[in-house]
Amino acid sequence: MASIQEHFLFVTDPLQSHINPARRLAVRVAAAIPNARVTFSTAISGHRHMFPHLTSPDGEVLLGVISYIPYSDGFDGGFKPEAHGTAGVGAYRERARAVGTETLTAIIARLARRGHPVTRVVYTALVGWVPAVARAHGVPAALYWVKPATVFAVYYHYIHGHGCVSDPDPNAAVALLPGLPPLKPDALPSFASMTTPGSRNYLTLDMLRDIFLALDDEHEDRPTVLVDTFDALEPEALRAVPRFNLAAVGPVVVDEPCLPCMEMFQPDDAKAYVEWLDTKPARSVVFASFGSVLSLSKRQDEELRRGLEATGRPYLLVARRKGISDDDSGRGMVAEWCNQTKVLSHHAVGCFVTHCRWDSALESITGGVPMVAVPRWGDQPAVAALVEASQGVGVRACLDGEGVVERGELLRCVEAVMGSTESAAAVRARAERLRQRAKEAAAVGGTSHRSLLAFASGM
Repeated sequence: MASIQEHFLFVTDPLQSHINPARRLAVRVAAAIPNARVTFSTAISGHRHMFPHLTSPDGEVLLGVISYIPYSDGFDGGFKPEAHGTAGVGAYRERARAVGTETLTAIIARLARRGHPVTRVVYTALVGWVPAVARAHGVPAALYWVKPATVFAVYYHYIHGHGCVSDPDPNAAVALLPGLPPLKPDALPSFASMTTPGSRNYLTLDMLRDIFLALDDEHEDRPTVLVDTFDALEPEALRAVPRFNLAAVGPVVVDEPCLPCMEMFQPDDAKAYVEWLDTKPARSVVFASFGSVLSLSKRQDEELRRGLEATGRPYLLVARRKGISDDDSGRGMVAEWCNQTKVLSHHAVGCFVTHCRWDSALESITGGVPMVAVPRWGDQPAVAALVEASQGVGVRACLDGEGVVERGELLRCVEAVMGSTESAAAVRARAERLRQRAKEAAAVGGTSHRSLLAFASGM
């Protein structure tokens, strides 16, 4: 009797910050197990952003060797807190669970009828209902954690009642968590901003509880959690929760060259900033981007712009807020969107001013680009601590009483990583060494590649 073909089903919520790393991991699994079938499923709203030109916007797509089939989370037009109201935020979790369970079940059944039964499910952190669907079909499921292993350990202890991780006082004693080095309060996820019912942050924390409850239900001995990191970056954190096998499979930030590349939300004029970078000397440009989820205040916009101008260096600023003006100094360029991976791998970029979302930090690490960390919420403070205190590949900016990085502070931080001092040169040298270690981990035969191959082959 012929053996059943391996079939990996990747399931994620519709957030771009989860879709992109999950899609990249799916590409790597397809490359590692060439005879396997790989299907990728996100909510319909995310699917429509990925494939905006489809005749049938909810239709299946075959891109390279990966099939894309959307499920519904009950919010096919996208979940918008401002439109659905506070009650809508609270209702999202239950509706997404109910509708998602029904529609994903139908997808798995449909694939089985076609003769392609799913043999393994991989899911991301905000779809905690997925493991129950997988179990109902007798299919093993594994979490893909697209944040640092350190954050996984901190959340695990917080969810399981370890009280010392929730103190918001910046002058409080360091947090002592099992398996982790001492952590200062400003190196912890911003739990204080995640405990207000009705807020987006509260919903995120509530959905994370679902994930850890689902993991607690696993009866497997040391179930595997795939983590987008690498051994040299977080050696202690990867072993901080003995209950699980935290398998480093990162950095998963670059697509396999032999398979199609696809980025979401790419505008028609995306080549302009690359052509501009091509005219700049090596490691001369300050790149600044604070992501697409939270908008900057008018004052922060102004301080950021004036701080960049004060550096006297060419800069590329990504600004999504409507009405922001173009650069008036002659040194900078303002873009509405950019491919961060491409920018951070460009020879002209010498510094990244970032809010420290994990995928952004990994893109900077793989490009060997030092960072100016400006964390804002969630797990970003933990990422900033990893960048500055743990690895020394950047500096963390100080905020004023309104949470704004003033122009003088931005100038200080940029000079601390791009200047001519010995300490700035040391930051750049550490960034280059870490880039090399990231490259070695992800390469064929590297630690992350071996972990991914072991998982994909069922070893």
